[in-house]
Amino acid sequence: MTRGVAIVTGAGRGVGRATAERLARGGYVVVTGVRDLDRAREEYGKQPGIQLVQLDVTNPAHIADAVALAHDFADGPIDLLVNNAGYAMMGAQENGDLVAAREMFETNLWGAAAMVQAVVPAMREAGRGTVVTVSSIGARLTNPLVGFYHASKYALNALSEALSMEVGHFGVRVIMIEPGMIATDFPKATVLTGNVTDPDSPYAPLFGDLRAGFGAWRERDDASTAESCAEVIWNAVNDPHAPIRIVVGDDAAELDRAVRESADDHEFQERLRGFLKLDWPPAPPAA
Repeated sequence: MTRGVAIVTGAGRGVGRATAERLARGGYVVVTGVRDLDRAREEYGKQPGIQLVQLDVTNPAHIADAVALAHDFADGPIDLLVNNAGYAMMGAQENGDLVAAREMFETNLWGAAAMVQAVVPAMREAGRGTVVTVSSIGARLTNPLVGFYHASKYALNALSEALSMEVGHFGVRVIMIEPGMIATDFPKATVLTGNVTDPDSPYAPLFGDLRAGFGAWRERDDASTAESCAEVIWNAVNDPHAPIRIVVGDDAAELDRAVRESADDHEFQERLRGFLKLDWPPAPPAA
């Protein structure tokens, strides 16, 4: 039995791929958006319910083609949009490449907004549908040297929160998924910017500590996998009472508690330094 038709962006690997495959196993026809179509065909093989399409969310023609295909399968409005496409950027703000940062925002933020504009009108008219935003616990806190990426996720959550109130009235649900660290190759796609890798950079010690801290975080026993995150998305989509925000992973829950329980920003930053094992103390108070 077909449950409906879904579009998943950023499905070439990681959470996007795991989500597309989970939805297909559950009975959805999944228009599965990937940037590298030839590679995806080799890696996916032939799977029932998976309809691979080239989809760069910064390309309006790709979006139009993917949505048209999904509407053809659905013979009407699409049932589910999973906005997952995104990547990270790492570097100090004082010399990070702002052109590269804008390009990241085009994918992480404006690409998701473009998908909403292409899909949601038909959902609204039909009075049903679900939009899932794959965000991050990094939309609630900010790690040093990753500010550009966090800013894109804060902005993405802002749009999703507004969308929830705008279209909930018409019967369209919005769900934000906020994972912590996920054991995927996502870090390999992280863009390094500025002179952060230069041993003479003033931020070189912080960069080294942060990479080590992220590595240890990724190796924690409670780190989520792409498949476990996809299962959370599956359960949320099929639960009419699912909350709007869903934190995924014990690590994300720990950081969420730290944000909520800290008396002020200084206390939270100390807790974050401890979580990441950063030897990067703040400047002493002015005399």
